[in-house]
Amino acid sequence: MTSIDARLELSPAPAAGSADDADLAALGYKQKLHRTMGPFTSFALAFSMVSINTGVVTLFADPFTRVGGIGILLWLLVIPLVACIVAVYAHLSARIPVTGYAYQWSSRLVGKSFGWFTGWVAFISFIAGTAGTASAIGSVFAPEIWAEPTQGQIQMLSIAATLVVCALNIFGIRLATRINDLGAVIELIGTVVLIAVLIGGLFYFFGSTQGIHLLVETQPVSGLPITFSTVALATLLPVSVLLGWEGAADLAEETHDPRRTAAKAMIRAVAISSVFGIVLFTLLALAIPGPIADFLKEAENPVILLVRRQVGPLGADAMIFVAFASIFACLIANMAVATRMSFALARDNMLPASQFLASVHERTGTPVASILLITVIAILLNLASGGIVTAIYSMVGLTYYLTYFLTLLAAFLAWRAGRIPEAPAGTFSLGRWLVPTIFAGLAWTLCVVATFTLPEESHPAAIVTLVVLAIGTLWWALVLRKRLSAGTAGPPDLL
Repeated sequence: MTSIDARLELSPAPAAGSADDADLAALGYKQKLHRTMGPFTSFALAFSMVSINTGVVTLFADPFTRVGGIGILLWLLVIPLVACIVAVYAHLSARIPVTGYAYQWSSRLVGKSFGWFTGWVAFISFIAGTAGTASAIGSVFAPEIWAEPTQGQIQMLSIAATLVVCALNIFGIRLATRINDLGAVIELIGTVVLIAVLIGGLFYFFGSTQGIHLLVETQPVSGLPITFSTVALATLLPVSVLLGWEGAADLAEETHDPRRTAAKAMIRAVAISSVFGIVLFTLLALAIPGPIADFLKEAENPVILLVRRQVGPLGADAMIFVAFASIFACLIANMAVATRMSFALARDNMLPASQFLASVHERTGTPVASILLITVIAILLNLASGGIVTAIYSMVGLTYYLTYFLTLLAAFLAWRAGRIPEAPAGTFSLGRWLVPTIFAGLAWTLCVVATFTLPEESHPAAIVTLVVLAIGTLWWALVLRKRLSAGTAGPPDLL
């Protein structure tokens, strides 16, 4: 019996008397993954995927380089527009709570070929995100271990973190998410404490700092003039921070009551991350000692260096601990969502070696083959040459926003065709605000995609993305289209 004929024991009947399992069965699948995630764990996963500390620690200098201190205020533009995307995703997650989120939604609402391209782009974004987060661990923390780390030492630390996270995911989603919960709690508490220390320091005990005028200062430390392009590129810090929250929807089949839980988790994660993100970034910027240009020339990570100088060695050590816990939790979450997207596509015979990649370990309830696949790819990317790997990592935001665009477009096409299903009472719904919210989200995603592709410095990432899209198109044209026509691939036709 083939993987598609068996459909992973696809069954329309309720499984084990569970309401969630019966709900999944009504959508065409038998429960295989272990359903262990509650509301807090779902939120923690989404919050760790966003990981404000990861973004702020790794991208802190970017706005100052491009537009000066006024770049901080760009958060106020980005946050409400990202909220539009989140709201549409929450609306869809309450109606189609299946692992593989955007792929499943687009396939069922528009068509299986449309779903393939949405799923393929999401799959690539998660792979690049996993490799990029592992690389961040090496680049940020290797200098804390070795005085002058070599490229090999940075790669070794990144790969070691990847292997540990691989093992955690293989042992089961319960273990992986419990450690992720701990990382999210450390990040939450650490961020609150850091904000309190920064507020106290700015008012009472810091020495040299920046004045409030920094928020309207328009002198890039690069010395280059401010243009429309540099302003657009400066928005990419909050854009790049507020990514990944949809991971809660991707693990729907491992979540209790996912129709309600995933939507709330995404909204809460983005709301909290947005507030913490802009407040933390603003306070850190105001706390920069001395001339900003001189400070950013230092070899040490600017956020860790800032805390070391203003708070002291103990504060810097605490910051390193919180930052490591945050980025490590982010890596756990990234690998979890990447492997679930691989599993979701393979379960529907959409990938090469689908039967192997869709296999689930009976005891741990984990897609071991998919976890190993993502691990191997992440390690290979970390071993790749600098130019290629930089382009791959920089395409994370582009592929995320292409996924958002395709999902929003699918939602609009489905609304126009009357194909969006109803959701149970008490679940999230945009109601009559669905279409305006979709349009706002579509306009914003197009602006971000343009920013990630049109400026000259974005061309390498855009080229790599085009190559990846060409690979997905070639696979669809030569193999997948035949499977879809024969009915041996794609989700069940149940909507």
